[in-house]
Amino acid sequence: MHAALITAPHTIEYQEVSIPEPQAGEVRIRVHLAGVCGTDAHLLEGHFQAKLPLIPGHEIVGYIDALGSGVRGFTEGQRVVLDPDLNCGTCIMCQKGMRHQCLHYEAIGVTRAGGFAEYVVAPSSVVYDASDLDPEMAVFAEPLGCVAWGITRLRPEPGSTALLYGAGGIGLLLMQALLASGVSEITVVDPQTARLELARKLGAKHVLQASAETGGQLRDLYPHGFDVVTEATGVPRVQQGMIDQAIAGGKILVFGVAPEEAKIEVSPYDIFRKDLSILGSFSLNATIPLALKWMRSGQVKTSELITDTVPLGQLHEAIRQKIIASPESIKATVALL
Repeated sequence: MHAALITAPHTIEYQEVSIPEPQAGEVRIRVHLAGVCGTDAHLLEGHFQAKLPLIPGHEIVGYIDALGSGVRGFTEGQRVVLDPDLNCGTCIMCQKGMRHQCLHYEAIGVTRAGGFAEYVVAPSSVVYDASDLDPEMAVFAEPLGCVAWGITRLRPEPGSTALLYGAGGIGLLLMQALLASGVSEITVVDPQTARLELARKLGAKHVLQASAETGGQLRDLYPHGFDVVTEATGVPRVQQGMIDQAIAGGKILVFGVAPEEAKIEVSPYDIFRKDLSILGSFSLNATIPLALKWMRSGQVKTSELITDTVPLGQLHEAIRQKIIASPESIKATVALL
């Protein structure tokens, strides 16, 4: 089968590799679309302790091609999505219900062969039916599942206000999920006017183009601050300024992936004095069903988020656009059918 492999930092090779065989309890999926994620960019740059060579790709929609022994509830040809996180089920973190923090963590497309190939195998326990969703929508199941875990951690109050930095693909998913989960008014900040226009179309009450005046503009809109402040940028400078925009008793969700070595300065007094809650959100945690529910109900719309669909041979360029944060690209997918 055709596959894209990261063979060394900054190097992708396109190779013919053996079609994987599903073992007991596994299914083989013929990949239709695979989304390009910031994690793929980090892996290509040699981060996350990537074990190379690796077939990346963890945002996957496709069709069941073969069933391993003991698999029930699925049929060949069925459209499915998958949760790439794999866990042992027995370590202390799995027992605490934090399966995505498994001490023996593995992930499809991160530590084992993923979806930038014609076929991928996965345990049937992490596969979900998506027969009723278009592939172009279903491919968002995994990133929206990550958003769903952030929302589960955050638990926004009904009628609350929110500030979101970043209106890329994941930011626009996060914005819609906040609105679907109790937030009544959301303000979005981003450098790109086209992305802000889409944010407004998808439900943002206020949109602001990032500039030196942004802080003052936000205080004019909400003098006491926002109930929820979050970001989908991974930019430490942005994350550092979030405390200033939170109302007393507010919640701050660090959602974007900052560089591993990044440090920021915060005021512990401000956290204490303002009764602030600061939360992180890593990956997803059995939240694909909530993501699918949002898409099926129309609460989260994805039809305008895919701006680029490329063949497998152009994966390197698609990831490069992710690294440089091309303003023209919101979400790229790789088509394998």
